Amino acid sequence: MSGPVGSPWPDGAYGEVISPSGRRAYLAGQAAALAQRTQRWATDLASREDSPVDSERGHIAGRKGTASWFLIADSFEQYLESTGSWPPATSKPARDFEQLLLLQGADLEASRRREHELQATIDRLLQDRAELLTTIESMSQVVAALSRTSKALPPAG
Repeated sequence: MSGPVGSPWPDGAYGEVISPSGRRAYLAGQAAALAQRTQRWATDLASREDSPVDSERGHIAGRKGTASWFLIADSFEQYLESTGSWPPATSKPARDFEQLLLLQGADLEASRRREHELQATIDRLLQDRAELLTTIESMSQVVAALSRTSKALPPAG
């Protein structure tokens, strides 16, 4: 299927969208709603290396921020069926407004993830800085001690 990534899948019954590879997929927020779980559950399901669900990561057309998780619809539906949760009791978003809210939820989750990544980088850089300051202090003490030692020695000659 061709079309902008993240746009509604034609005739999608449960809020499916077009994935980065052009396949029918659910954004993590919609997948969570269909499974009656949290968005974090859907994101974790999509991002696990041993996940029973095929997924893709990509940017939604026209959206800024980090990439969103797309759970491939066929795989996700089979997984829910195997757990007795398919078909869902809910229906697709009735209005474009509801779809927009789902997209914003995906953006929010991606922003939170990016914030955690940036905080980890900041923490690592602060630790590196502290180690460098300790090294500089130690080297300054060594230089000072050598300077005192060289002044105490008689001149060569």
